[in-house]
Amino acid sequence: MTATAALMRHPSLRQFVKFCMIGFTSMLIDVGISSVLTYRFNWIWWVAKTLSFAIAATNGYIWNSLWTFRGMGSGRHHEQYTKFIAVNIVGWLLQLSLMKLVFLAFTGQLIQHQKPDQLHWYIATFVAVVCASVWNFIANKKWTFSGSRLEN
Repeated sequence: MTATAALMRHPSLRQFVKFCMIGFTSMLIDVGISSVLTYRFNWIWWVAKTLSFAIAATNGYIWNSLWTFRGMGSGRHHEQYTKFIAVNIVGWLLQLSLMKLVFLAFTGQLIQHQKPDQLHWYIATFVAVVCASVWNFIANKKWTFSGSRLEN
């Protein structure tokens, strides 16, 4: 057995890979919706990000509860969903804060009166999503879907 195959047998690593796959699809939903709303329909970036977050987080909950953490946790679905959204709200606030810091680094302006440059927006989104994903996985594994067994 190769080292990679042995590593992939570790339940937590498999969960993390599944979580990242679902997170990637949720990120595509989030970035796609917020980008279109911001740059095509001229919404304020953080309002667009809020709506896209809600849709992407719901997508993430559905797929993570069905696949990544299936059978884990003792709560009812509405209780798990509430916990999942609470964790993701912290992740959303982390994303908004990190995006604002990246915009500040690029422009030197704390308050911008226009839309961020689209390249800066994508860079800020990437930084924010990567950081928030680590938080979301750990908090959801340890709190939202905490259970007595790991899913295969």
